[in-house]
Amino acid sequence: MTTSLLSENAVTEVLFDALPDVVYFIKDRVGRYVRVNQTLANRCAGGDKTKLIGKRPEEVYPAALALSYARQDELVLRTGKCIDHQLELHIYPGGITGWCLTTKHPLRDDQGCIAGVTGISRDLNAPNDKASGFAELATALKFMQRHFAEGLRIEELAKKAGLSVYQFEQRVQRLFQMSPLQLLHKLRLDEATRRLRETDQSLADIAIETGWCDQSAFTRHFSRYAGMAPGRFRLLGRAK
Repeated sequence: MTTSLLSENAVTEVLFDALPDVVYFIKDRVGRYVRVNQTLANRCAGGDKTKLIGKRPEEVYPAALALSYARQDELVLRTGKCIDHQLELHIYPGGITGWCLTTKHPLRDDQGCIAGVTGISRDLNAPNDKASGFAELATALKFMQRHFAEGLRIEELAKKAGLSVYQFEQRVQRLFQMSPLQLLHKLRLDEATRRLRETDQSLADIAIETGWCDQSAFTRHFSRYAGMAPGRFRLLGRAK
């Protein structure tokens, strides 16, 4: 990666250092960290940024998550395509799990060639209930929280909020930075991860009781967002 690109992104790194709920990074063409913000260093290197520089995901994260992150990097580096607002699982220090939205874009040098990848992962926290526009969504969101395992329709949820489908989708996107469907998936996956950690329920039972049509659909969605199959996640959690 060129020195000019690194210099240009130095200021960006400093700005992202001030955001405790956002991970920021730049990687080179082979997926090694060349810049990270303080949040990433705090979570993965005891606060020392230098311990991450030059390392690949497999040297930082559990194997299954590292594979998922490395595949994302490879896709961006190989094709130049962006990954925008990908809902995925993170495992934080102490084995705590949480969800984030990840965005990755290619970095290009002066000749237009892909020189690296830059990205952010933003923790998903429920918005303040006093936030502008939240009141109109409150009834619909409470309904989603109680009935996420059912076959909910966006039209039904929008009606409960007293909004058109378009207005409802825009309001959810603005407050949560995800679509209503992503939010529904998050609610289902939150409950599924809890059950995987705390119960001995079969994967088939968890799938049906958290709203997926069958175990195959549950495994497919969980693997996409978590970077590992639900059975692997359960074993990983119990190995800590």
